[in-house]
Amino acid sequence: MDTTELLIELPDCVLVLNRSGQVQWGNRAAERLFGRTLRASIGFPALELVHPDDLALVLRSLESVQHKSVGTLIEVRAKTPSGWRLLEVLGTPVSWPNEPGAVLFCMRDLTDRRRFEVARNKDAKFRSVVQNSPNLTILLSESGAVDSVSGALSRILGHDPEVIEGRELVGFVVEEDRSTFLAALQAAKQSATASDPARIRIRLTRHETGEPVPFEFAFVNLLEDQSVRGFVISAHDITAQVAAEKELSRSEQRFRRAFNQGPLGIVLTDFVRGIVDVNDAFCRLVGQPSDNVIGCALPSFVHTDDRERAEAVAVLIVQEPETNHKTELRFKSGTLAHVVTSLTASVIQDESGIPIHGLWIIEDITKRKLLEREVVAHASTASTLLASLTTREIEVLELLEDAPSASQIAYRLTLSVRTVESHLANAYRKLGVHNRAAAIAEFARLTRAVAGSPPEWN
Repeated sequence: MDTTELLIELPDCVLVLNRSGQVQWGNRAAERLFGRTLRASIGFPALELVHPDDLALVLRSLESVQHKSVGTLIEVRAKTPSGWRLLEVLGTPVSWPNEPGAVLFCMRDLTDRRRFEVARNKDAKFRSVVQNSPNLTILLSESGAVDSVSGALSRILGHDPEVIEGRELVGFVVEEDRSTFLAALQAAKQSATASDPARIRIRLTRHETGEPVPFEFAFVNLLEDQSVRGFVISAHDITAQVAAEKELSRSEQRFRRAFNQGPLGIVLTDFVRGIVDVNDAFCRLVGQPSDNVIGCALPSFVHTDDRERAEAVAVLIVQEPETNHKTELRFKSGTLAHVVTSLTASVIQDESGIPIHGLWIIEDITKRKLLEREVVAHASTASTLLASLTTREIEVLELLEDAPSASQIAYRLTLSVRTVESHLANAYRKLGVHNRAAAIAEFARLTRAVAGSPPEWN
């Protein structure tokens, strides 16, 4: 029996893959394991059978074995007709016709043995848990060199563990974070226990691209432990967390800009210390800097006559937290005797529904109130003036804009032209005008004033 026949009958699987991972040859054990004939498998991309979590490790190993006589033994999960199987894989470069960089892989199915070990051996179970954990576990020497690393390194960053082991871990840290890492390592030498580890956030570089990936590291000092004599680092990828924190920060910045730059006064109070935060609009309203406002009770800025109503609202928002409470209050101002405001008060609750803050939205309505008073006064004056006009004078004025002459008005009202001219003369005198256009404008102004339109709108 020659060498080829021995390989064909070998009980362990043997595959030859080219540099791209395509099958070039396989023995009968490989055919049985993967449920594929050799003829049907030539050129098949074997990497499609590798578990997605193990693919980076296989790619790194396929690359690194090119520079060795024999590669490093790795454990890989592969898809077979009976499901995922755990294989022990060892590779060596071989010469193959028209395929430079081909690798011969010898594979042994460890699935059943590992199940037995895990079931009966706690150490084996622990090793399996560490190797397949989504978190990164690193054993670091006192000098900072990597003694061993879990499979998560390849799955997350794409590094070959064999390349990492024996090298300084700081070399795989983003340059801007290296001083932080080295400082944490020194701190861990002083004190870092399992119950109180040294924690830092640093970024590690991804294989090939150099893309930074953020991790949270926890150092535990086991230098005195004779079985370890180094540091155990537990690290987890916090990419999603960092992205969420950045989005939260942006959201908070947007809220803070809206809070500070909004036209309405906004006051945040608690139920012990009074005002805890205010925006610029409120500070302008009361004529005080924020330092003079925070810590004070909100009613202290309210006009004395309205203070009791402000205190009543403060009680109501606690008693009825689901309701928005509205009222009008006068606030003391640094520039005016007081500022009239429309106030809406509500409660901010925690996750349990317990009130934690009072939220007060305050709108300056001083100008609106003055305008309302002007409208009322203007309407009263206009009513008096219009009341001085007779019914016929009002009828003539109403037709003045549409009828261009006294004769047309006379025709519509069945009056003489002289009578219409007499009514117009009396109306002009009462309105204080001297011509048709002025009379039309003044009569329209008085009519709108009685209807409630402010003088500015005329």
